[in-house]
Amino acid sequence: MVIILKKLYFQATNLSWLVLTFCTLILIILSTFMLPLIEPETFTSYMDALWFTMTTMLTVGYGDFFPTTLGGRLFTIMFLYVVGIGLFASFIGKAVDSLSLYRRQKERGDLMYEGKKHIVIIDWSHKAENAMKEILERDQKVDIVVIDTIEKAKQVNERIHFIRGAATDPDVLRKANVQHAKAVLIFSDDKIEDQMLTDGKSLMIACAVERISPGVHTTVEIEREEHIPNFSHIKVDNFILSNATIAKLAVDSIL
Repeated sequence: MVIILKKLYFQATNLSWLVLTFCTLILIILSTFMLPLIEPETFTSYMDALWFTMTTMLTVGYGDFFPTTLGGRLFTIMFLYVVGIGLFASFIGKAVDSLSLYRRQKERGDLMYEGKKHIVIIDWSHKAENAMKEILERDQKVDIVVIDTIEKAKQVNERIHFIRGAATDPDVLRKANVQHAKAVLIFSDDKIEDQMLTDGKSLMIACAVERISPGVHTTVEIEREEHIPNFSHIKVDNFILSNATIAKLAVDSIL
């Protein structure tokens, strides 16, 4: 008997969401209509039968309703105890697995972002984390989508989303829904020591972003001011000079 129940359970867990949900609903409806026919003295209404079915499948029952006839008890044992509890346990298990899979996919950056009016940040750096904190504090509604090649997101919540991949890849940008973004913030890559290569990477990303979404507000951090003319063929709304920004903040702090 135990072996049979184990086989039934594993077969139930392998069913698709649609089939599992359909079977569960059919069992609940069948029990709701059959119990008043089998034992009308105990289950005087369909609502009583539905209450007994749900409390039996979800809990151990409250004891306010229970079958007293042989037919009612056999039906309860065969359909609600054996099939119903196992089926509902499989349903709940599949739901938990789906939630766990969703969180893992979100942490790995595998899920497409479908929102609009969000802010896209390129590269998950210390500067990006400070910018994210500032954005979340200033605007309580806007979402943030971070694009980076790291294996796992450093932080994930309802307002911070992660897309794994190269920001120069059009498919990755579409996955971040850049075409419906409010703004894109491109930080210079701190891992690259050569400033020319750093600004070159930012230029390539800005080109890819503007090709996908020409109307998006784009802000680019650059290392060398003389590299700004290289961006003249694309629309960049704002440039941030890394060294100049630090120098300005330093002077503001002492003056």
